Amino acid sequence: MSVAGAVTMTAGLLAVWAGPSSAKPVAAASVGQSLPDGTSCSTPVQTIDGIPFTGSETFEVGFADAINLPALYEINANGGIMCHQEKMTFYDDRSDAADALVAFDRELALNPSISWTQGDTTTTPVLLPVATRYKLPFLSAAGLGIYDKSTNPYFYRYAPPDPANGEAMAVWAQRKGYTRVATVFGTDAGSQGDLPGVINGLKAIHAKLVTQINIVPDQPNYRTDVERLLASKPQAIMTESDGPTASTFFSELKQLGSLVPIIGTSGVPSESYIGPLSKAIGTANFAKDFVAVVIGVPNPSAPAYKIYANDVSNVRAKLEAPWQQWVGNPYTLNGYSSAIIFALAMDWAHSTVGSVFNKYIPMVTAPGKNKVVVNSYKAGVAALKAGKSIQYVGALGPMVLNKYHNWFPDEAVQTFSPSAAASVVGVVTTQQIQKLG
Repeated sequence: MSVAGAVTMTAGLLAVWAGPSSAKPVAAASVGQSLPDGTSCSTPVQTIDGIPFTGSETFEVGFADAINLPALYEINANGGIMCHQEKMTFYDDRSDAADALVAFDRELALNPSISWTQGDTTTTPVLLPVATRYKLPFLSAAGLGIYDKSTNPYFYRYAPPDPANGEAMAVWAQRKGYTRVATVFGTDAGSQGDLPGVINGLKAIHAKLVTQINIVPDQPNYRTDVERLLASKPQAIMTESDGPTASTFFSELKQLGSLVPIIGTSGVPSESYIGPLSKAIGTANFAKDFVAVVIGVPNPSAPAYKIYANDVSNVRAKLEAPWQQWVGNPYTLNGYSSAIIFALAMDWAHSTVGSVFNKYIPMVTAPGKNKVVVNSYKAGVAALKAGKSIQYVGALGPMVLNKYHNWFPDEAVQTFSPSAAASVVGVVTTQQIQKLG
């Protein structure tokens, strides 16, 4: 994807990376907009999202597009929010918290009617306090454990914490009988998130961490690190990094020694990782030795899964190829459903002002007597217009938040074709993860 002036379009929306601006700050009280039924439908509902178009975490761009563009298509193709098209502006956070904060402040100044926003592991710690000051609901993909018991009323996380993903990897290692495990993680913040859970999980299953290797992304070679790994004689390797880094490291491992089973985190399943790694170690070795443990268990027969697949197909020209890789990806399924939840909350509240619709967000997925179960934005809006209360069940199943605004699903173990098409080969339950502490 082109970085400079990156522009992505789909039905009824324009999402554009905004350049530097000298716009004046806007007062917190003026953020948000009231768009009840009857307001001119030409006024869009505005959201913003920081994406690392540059820096060490550019692999996230593909995920962000596969989450947001299908969700925006689904919402806008079905009439928008109270007839208003939803518009999302993407800005470059440069894979850096400080840069993200500067860009976020600029976007608030440029777009004083923003309704909600998002952040990831790198940016949530600096953006969430600002969003809260402006009373903007904040959808976070941050796996940091500090948010496990968040009391911030504007914080929402529909994914398990990174340590839980690491612990799920340890459960899988135990199931496979691995007692000697090495870790190979990139030094960027996104890659490091699962590592504490991996280490704690290995301790809990009484497996030995034979070596812990942290690699700076995108170096020309990792020979010293590879030799250290080989000397430790692991039975399996747990890992997360970007695709080119993994390609270089594991190619050298194959050349200097022999491969062992590789267990990736939930952050690696995309063609930008799987394609380079598969070529580096050979498709036969990749099919035999690689799995990823991912958040949530995709169910192709679920109604919301099928709707997401259709929405992905409709915006496929805008997505990182091959577009089919995103259909069964739990991370993108999860993010897509989260965006639908926020839109339905605005419809239910008859407002796009964060301080007004915020309390409706947990209500959208909460079970309840006489609630109508819906699996799409279209069905949710129809039920709300009929005066019904709803429970949205997303592409990964019910997404019921706990009192800390977290949701903690089971996790799937997946194998992949070289084109990143996924198959579920195992499940690690929430209860099994929690037993590790």
